Amino acid sequence: MTYDNVEEVKAMARLHGFQMRLIPMNNTHHATMEELVIGKDLTWMDQYPAVHEPKTEYKIKKKVPQNSSARA
Repeated sequence: MTYDNVEEVKAMARLHGFQMRLIPMNNTHHATMEELVIGKDLTWMDQYPAVHEPKTEYKIKKKVPQNSSARA
């Protein structure tokens, strides 16, 4: 299936274990944009040079220091 290349859709696809690829397409104004392809196994698409996986943005959680007030 294809969908818009937006973070909410990519997060939902990752949550449910789907693979994603981006494919170039032209809209009605002849501008090139990328459409998100979502599926269980998209490895067959990897043979096409214009197709690629979307970049993943990871959020790093900061460690909260534990209260290390040791009593002697």
